[in-house]
Amino acid sequence: MDLNGILMIAILVTVLMFGFVMDGYAVFLRVAGVEGLAEILAMANLVQYIARISNVVVIFVLSFAFETGRLTVDVALVFLLASFLGLVSVFGLIRLKPFCNFVTVCLRPLLYFSFRNISNKHVWREIGFFRMGSIKLAGISTLTNLLIVIAMFVPFGIASHYPEMRMTSVYFGQLINFFATLLVFGMQDPVSMRLVDGGVLEEVGAALLYGRLASYMLAMMIFTFMLYL
Repeated sequence: MDLNGILMIAILVTVLMFGFVMDGYAVFLRVAGVEGLAEILAMANLVQYIARISNVVVIFVLSFAFETGRLTVDVALVFLLASFLGLVSVFGLIRLKPFCNFVTVCLRPLLYFSFRNISNKHVWREIGFFRMGSIKLAGISTLTNLLIVIAMFVPFGIASHYPEMRMTSVYFGQLINFFATLLVFGMQDPVSMRLVDGGVLEEVGAALLYGRLASYMLAMMIFTFMLYL
């Protein structure tokens, strides 16, 4: 592998990891429990959208590299590395207050004009470890996040083995992403918001964030398996 190939993989993995961190940070915003909750939730939606935009950027660049033959490694390796770094970075977000505060500082220039009164609020809180009482929410979080990650990989995985089905593979990935989004809005958000209304913010945060960690571990297992197909 040449230097350009290594650089491309590093950029793709870094942007994917950035999206995973933004997704985790959005959870902290949702369970911040500070004054101006409605505005905080609006900011969480924007941060979540930034995470989705970063995913689209990765898919665009990866598609170009894949189609033009510039990607010299298995796509599964890119997603395996990103899932591993996503696991490490989100765990760091959970356990390390300085890391979460660093994300706040980095995002402030981007969020200031829309949320100038709250963009500098430090929202890290000690959520403890996973609680069995919120196992349903954790399970939904694991499933939805895993589907979102898989939806990004599926078009490349299918096209690698069945080049004649490239168009079909793209829409199949979109179908998986649609189903994951439906689960988020139809199941995850209602359950989490009911718990937020009940005041158990740490429990909600733990379920959502540890659910994401579980999804990255499952994704690593899947992509490792794909490398040996």
